[in-house]
Amino acid sequence: MIKVLFVCLGNICRSPMAEFIFKDLVNKEGLSDFIFARSVGTTYETIGRDMYEEAKIKLDEKGIPYKKRRAKKMNKSYYLNFDYIIGMDEQNIKSIYEICGGDEKKKVYKLLDFTDHPRDISDPWYTGDFSKAYDDILTGCKALLKYLQKKHDLNFGKDYTKDELVSLIYEDMKKYAAITPSDADITRYFALGTKLIDIRVYISDMYNTEIEDEDAIPSLKNYYMQLEKYIRDLKK
Repeated sequence: MIKVLFVCLGNICRSPMAEFIFKDLVNKEGLSDFIFARSVGTTYETIGRDMYEEAKIKLDEKGIPYKKRRAKKMNKSYYLNFDYIIGMDEQNIKSIYEICGGDEKKKVYKLLDFTDHPRDISDPWYTGDFSKAYDDILTGCKALLKYLQKKHDLNFGKDYTKDELVSLIYEDMKKYAAITPSDADITRYFALGTKLIDIRVYISDMYNTEIEDEDAIPSLKNYYMQLEKYIRDLKK
């Protein structure tokens, strides 16, 4: 699961618009089980507030679905738990660095960095121009999704036959082991893969329904540990 966090100042205009626009794009590409998004702000002032009314009006106008939500402030745990931290402007980026103590793992970007014309997205809370903010955010979200699809090989344009899929799995296994996997290895690989997929889908469902109790979300750690052990055993 690829986790994307959108960040702006108050988490009531740009970042929630980006969250819902991005989710809509992801859903239309059939990637909701592989990518999820959330949004937060860098300031305390608007904590608990729903998305700004003008932002809702613009999303309604464009047919973008959204849900009632509560603004949140970013903390360092978000940096640890998300793969991509996407700010709207340079000031957001500076605030993210301050909150997280830098960007050791190179996760932080501006949304329009993924386009051919990197720049800030102006804050419509101050400019009043929600149309320009929407257009810029949509452009950035499309570019970000294209980047993720390419980097993480998420372009599922081909339906594989069973034989083709087994062949691909054999090739994948060879990358991690000096032996040719047996039929038993393939069965174990499928079984473990199924566990990973099931738990990923469950996590995606929880996030997409905006469940707030993050402690209720199960960890993939044990499943990854099983996978790592399996790969180590194959290498022996």
